[in-house]
Amino acid sequence: MIRKILTYPEDKEILTQKSCEVLAKDVQDLIQDMKDTLHSTEHGVGISAVQIGELKRVCVIHYNGKDITLINPVITRKRGEQDSKEGCLSVPEKYGTFKRPQKVWCSYTDEDGNFKEIEGGGFIARVISHEVDHLDGWCEVFSLAKEE
Repeated sequence: MIRKILTYPEDKEILTQKSCEVLAKDVQDLIQDMKDTLHSTEHGVGISAVQIGELKRVCVIHYNGKDITLINPVITRKRGEQDSKEGCLSVPEKYGTFKRPQKVWCSYTDEDGNFKEIEGGGFIARVISHEVDHLDGWCEVFSLAKEE
């Protein structure tokens, strides 16, 4: 089911809260809704559960034609730095340049409840960092939406 994507600053109260850890078996319907919602967007490459109003540590990234679901992701290591031009589904039609790690290592649980690690550089490092920021209740991209 396609869900409404919350926007900043209108939905600041929920978008700036820290998400709670979950069990994979308890979020299967949520994951499908996140995939449906992400695929319904024109340019989205990642979405976190908080962006559809669920304070659960889940994000879905669409990369190289596949969906990667990260449950309870934790960035365990970062290396280097890159400037990245980013947008955000919760700050529609605004883009800015932000500093992100050049490479990240992230541990997470997959949809089947298996513990995994992902290592990624460049674009995927930016996306993972962005989505984990959302789960922690803060995302640099929110600075693009200046409150009037």
